[in-house]
Amino acid sequence: MFKFAHKLAGLAIYTGLCLGFASTISPVFAEDSSLGIVMRRGQLRVGIDAAIGGPYMFWNAKTQFYDGFELEIIQEIAAKLNIEPRPINIPWSTQPENLSSRQVDVLLSAREEGALETGDTKGKFIETVPYYRSAQRLLIRADGTQIKSLRDMIGKRVGVVANSGGAAIAETYNKNRGNAIRLFSSRDLDRMVIQLRDRQLDAMILDEPVAVWQARNNPNFIIVGEPLIPIRLVAIVNKDDVSLKNAVDRALTEMRQEGKLEQILKRWNLWESQKTLKSTTVLPVTVLAIITPYSVYQ
Repeated sequence: MFKFAHKLAGLAIYTGLCLGFASTISPVFAEDSSLGIVMRRGQLRVGIDAAIGGPYMFWNAKTQFYDGFELEIIQEIAAKLNIEPRPINIPWSTQPENLSSRQVDVLLSAREEGALETGDTKGKFIETVPYYRSAQRLLIRADGTQIKSLRDMIGKRVGVVANSGGAAIAETYNKNRGNAIRLFSSRDLDRMVIQLRDRQLDAMILDEPVAVWQARNNPNFIIVGEPLIPIRLVAIVNKDDVSLKNAVDRALTEMRQEGKLEQILKRWNLWESQKTLKSTTVLPVTVLAIITPYSVYQ
C-alpha cells in the first residue's frame, strides 16, 4: 500500500513539475520521459567518486556515510524534486559509461564545463547550469612565503595530482620554460601532502576546493597567488534527458536565488571565490587546449 501511494505521489509531483517546466522545455522534447522515470522511481541516482576526497566528496568515518559540499548540493536538488538522493560510488574514469548505460541518472562529481565534449564522449551528454567556479591554487608551507606565483617556482620541487589541472599547468609551463619546475606527479594526494609538510616538496598546485581543505586542516599550510584557469563545474546527464536536465537546472537556479548554494559553500569555506560563476569567454578553449585526457602523467 505504501509503495502504491508513493508511486501516486511521485506521479502527482511529476505532473506538477511538467506543468511548471512547460515554459522552459521545447515542444520537441515534450515526450522526453527522463524526469518522469526518476520521479516514479522516487530516487535520483547520482554518480559520485568518494576517492576524490574532501571537500568534494569523501567517506565520513564518523557518520558512516558520504560527505562533502557536492553531496549537500545533491541532497538539495533531490529535496527540491521531493525525491530521495541516491549517491552511487563509481570510479571517476568510468562514470561516463555508467551514465551512458543508465546505471545512474546524473553525474555530479567535479566535472568541468566542456570536459566531456572531446574524444569518445563528444556529443553523448549535456551539461546543467554551473554550481561552482573552480580554479587551480598554489599551496605552500606558511614559512615558504617567498613563493607567490608560478614564476617563483623555478627550481622548486612542486607536487601535482596526476592528470589534474595543476599537472597540466605545470607541464605547459615547463614546456615553455625548459623544465624550470622540478615536477613531482602522483595519484597519492595524502602522500604528497606529507611530503609538503616534511619539506620534501616546496609547493603543490591543487584544485581550489582541495587547497582550501588542506589549508583548513593543516594550520602550517597557506594558499598564495592568484587563481589559475578558473572554470565552472557542472552536472552531466545523457543528451536525450532534457526534461531531467531542466529539472536540475531549475533546482540549481533556485538554490542560487534562495541563498542555499551560498550557505552550502560557506560551510565548506568555498564561498569567497564565488562572487560570480562566470568564467571568461576564452576559458573553455584555453582550458581544453591545456587539460586533455592524454596527459604525460596518465
